[in-house]
Amino acid sequence: MPEEKRKFKRIASNVHVGFNKQQVDRETEEYFQGVAEDCGLSGMFLATEHLMPKGSVVSLNFQFIDEDGEQVMIQAQAVVRWTQRFRKPKGMGLEFFEFNGLEDRNFEDCLQRMLE
Repeated sequence: MPEEKRKFKRIASNVHVGFNKQQVDRETEEYFQGVAEDCGLSGMFLATEHLMPKGSVVSLNFQFIDEDGEQVMIQAQAVVRWTQRFRKPKGMGLEFFEFNGLEDRNFEDCLQRMLE
């Protein structure tokens, strides 16, 4: 078994995620959906048929219900680090670099809430 090189543990999530490639021209912006698989604090594998080139910046939207029963929307910015085109599921390896909407929440706690 190969040695684990990740800084943070990953969890299998199976959470539906909306995403789009960052565009300067908002009129031509397209929105896609994928399924977050193997998600951790530093990034995730996003299973999707809509692959972006390596180095692209994507905006991701996560929704979940918090401990008070309120619906929460978190937006994350990520860079496409690699793509999986020829094996199933197709998708992209993403590295997070910014979160919006967390307020005083911890992203790891939010991931756990999304899985419940």
